[in-house]
Amino acid sequence: MTRVKKVVVSAMCVAAAAVLISGCASASEPDTAPSPSSSPQTSETAEPAPSATASEEPRFTDAELAQTCIDATISVFASDVEFDIDATRIEHRIVDPEWLVLVPATTGGQVAESQCTIGGTPSAPVIEMSSGSIDPLPEEQIQRLIRGENEGGTE
Repeated sequence: MTRVKKVVVSAMCVAAAAVLISGCASASEPDTAPSPSSSPQTSETAEPAPSATASEEPRFTDAELAQTCIDATISVFASDVEFDIDATRIEHRIVDPEWLVLVPATTGGQVAESQCTIGGTPSAPVIEMSSGSIDPLPEEQIQRLIRGENEGGTE
């Protein structure tokens, strides 16, 4: 009976080791998706995108999402506009396009904000909504945009 217990315990140890080793192997893959630890701020509702594989195009970085939104909205602001890319808020949406990007700015001495929904890839971005405003969006509206409710058109 003691020998049977040792065999069962040994088999369980081998199974546990196999699970740990397989977990380590998958954890070492690089992640190129926007992450909460990179410079632009990402709230708790954002989810990291899966890592790019050889067959798919790279995912947006936070900086690429911020710059794409700035490029889509800069024409609506005065020439003195200054964007605060480090304070960009990026939210993962539950609908397409998958990213809500809010880039704080100042123009004419007033607080402003670029607001975009972005999907696609860095080489072929899809911008469904882009807007420049001197009023930052209220949190309630941000949550509606994350859910895909009450969206406007481009510019």
